[in-house]
Amino acid sequence: MVGNLPDMMRLGRWGDPSFGLISGPTRSSRSLEAIIRDLIDTRDVAPFFAERVWGVSLHYDRGDAHPLAGRSAPDFQLVDGTKLGDLLRNGKGLFLDFDARPLLQALASPWSGRITYIASDAKDRLALSAVLVRPDGFVAWAGDGAPNHEEAAQAAPRWFGQPRRGLRLPEPANA
Repeated sequence: MVGNLPDMMRLGRWGDPSFGLISGPTRSSRSLEAIIRDLIDTRDVAPFFAERVWGVSLHYDRGDAHPLAGRSAPDFQLVDGTKLGDLLRNGKGLFLDFDARPLLQALASPWSGRITYIASDAKDRLALSAVLVRPDGFVAWAGDGAPNHEEAAQAAPRWFGQPRRGLRLPEPANA
């Protein structure tokens, strides 16, 4: 399934600028608009509205082990100043390896036409060691500490198809 139907319906309601404005403004709708504006101006409610309008609260639950998997990826800023969003503009997935592990590079190489591998630290990596991001900006796989290479090897073909050649992982001792 591509998405969760209730999430898609909610996103449609929140993302439609004409929602509730079809009959034109009334005294009640102006009062409601004022209340909503006041709420949006508060520190706690503004992120709630932003998540609903931009869809960042969506979660594709595929039973992945990491809580970030299936969610919109944070816009990591690498140490050279490049942001994750800029790296996704080429329409490929992104395997961002914060610790430059040869095993993860080898894992990404069979998908080199569909996944860009980048070894770089980030200014705030959120305790992650690596993350595989789909071209639409959603996390396909995430690892913290010593990443689970088997989970990463399962996520890559799930989202990016079969590799161009046989996937042979090097032994973990080479990492």
